[in-house]
Amino acid sequence: MHRSPQRGSLYLIRYQIVKQALETPELGRYVSYGIEAVALPDGQRLAFVSDVSTDPAFAANLAERCTEGQLDPAQLLDVVLDAL
Repeated sequence: MHRSPQRGSLYLIRYQIVKQALETPELGRYVSYGIEAVALPDGQRLAFVSDVSTDPAFAANLAERCTEGQLDPAQLLDVVLDAL
């Protein structure tokens, strides 16, 4: 398990960004960032939301907040939609 540097708490789930090369007829090719929930310590993917943002800082901040709050992976899509 990983410890929060701020609080010393144990994390069971880590949320992290995933860089994606995507393409749509309207936009053509572009780079976006998704967010995945990963179980610790084995790294099993629990949830994934694609194409969250083209801004890596926005996606990373949201992923960090999800990790700190130990968000239930089933709620990831709802949290992403609320943040947009």
